Amino acid sequence: MVRHPTCDGVTGMPDRGCAASTSSWTHRRRCRFRSVLRGAAIALTVGLLGACAPRGELVVLPEAETTGTVVGVLSATSRGPGETTAIGARERSETLRWAEFRVSVPPRRETGTVTYPRSAAPNPETDFLIVSGTDIADERWFLAALNAQLGRRPREAREVTLFVHGFNSTFAEGLYRHAQMAHDFNSPGVSLFYSWPSAGSVMAYPFDRESALFARDGLEQLASVVARSTARDMVLVGHSMGALVVMEAVRQMAIRRSDQVLDKLQAVVLIAPDLDVDVFRMQVAALTPREVPIYLVVSGRDRALRVAGLLRGQDERLGSIREAERVSGLPGVFVLDVTDVRGSGDPLNHFAVVTSPAMIALLSGLERHGLAMLRDDASQGNVFEATLGVVSGVTQAVLQPLAR
Repeated sequence: MVRHPTCDGVTGMPDRGCAASTSSWTHRRRCRFRSVLRGAAIALTVGLLGACAPRGELVVLPEAETTGTVVGVLSATSRGPGETTAIGARERSETLRWAEFRVSVPPRRETGTVTYPRSAAPNPETDFLIVSGTDIADERWFLAALNAQLGRRPREAREVTLFVHGFNSTFAEGLYRHAQMAHDFNSPGVSLFYSWPSAGSVMAYPFDRESALFARDGLEQLASVVARSTARDMVLVGHSMGALVVMEAVRQMAIRRSDQVLDKLQAVVLIAPDLDVDVFRMQVAALTPREVPIYLVVSGRDRALRVAGLLRGQDERLGSIREAERVSGLPGVFVLDVTDVRGSGDPLNHFAVVTSPAMIALLSGLERHGLAMLRDDASQGNVFEATLGVVSGVTQAVLQPLAR
């Protein structure tokens, strides 16, 4: 009887059986293959944790306006035509589609949470709902709509926050999340949402990555519209794989010397970025000598990024680094480590910064008071203990909830 070698499924290294047959190329290949299968099974198990939850749909209920708080969101998407709920759709469009939405944020919910409506029985008390949605014909009319919203704000509040969703996201889910962020952070400026053609499936990670690369031109086009508007400045926010879309677009604008856009770019915020660290370093290098502040929100306990690293044969992604030295020498980079922060309804710990009520309160204070707030324990309301320092030229803040 021939004894086949086996593999250690945790480390991917051969066990004694494999070691005894290291001269056999076939046996070594079988060991590596089994290890990959084990890794894929882990990834699938983690992904299915979120697959059973209801998906976000665009449910229009005009009467929700009298129940919830209405947040206006302008949107542009590179998803294909005919997209409605955007669940599972994979179409890509080289032509952007423009729209304006009014989203009702329900009164009965915990800060940081988003409850998707069910089309059969939407509840304006608990569900995020669409009060109204209007298609905008083209870029020219979109610019006019953007300027109209900016014109209704005082000059100091004429800022655009442009949010880009992450992997496995429908259009509706990204839209509702942006409305939640704008509401909970009490953002005074205009909310602008860019939706790229994610397949909306936990099994479509490779497809989503290609879609993210496809979508960078659309984001660059959208940013150029903001640059031509009456906005004073713009903040680009990318979550998860959306960080790849953001950084690729910023890199392209730097290479093209799109000064009109970069002059209005106040900051880039990358939340749990699903990015290779070395690729990120090259993207930032393209900005030299211009320095754009880049804020990295990272967590060593991000289970989604752990799976993403497994799929790529890596130990970590940019959003899971624990040491600021990994991005040393990059000007204008600030690392906010939220490893010990827990969000609401976020079992993968992949969006803690905008799902944790305490983090929302803290970051709202940071917007008003800057980094000085992290040096003053009293101003944090005894919620977090912050360790703030500069490591290899990179500012790093490590947040830990205080014991109660």
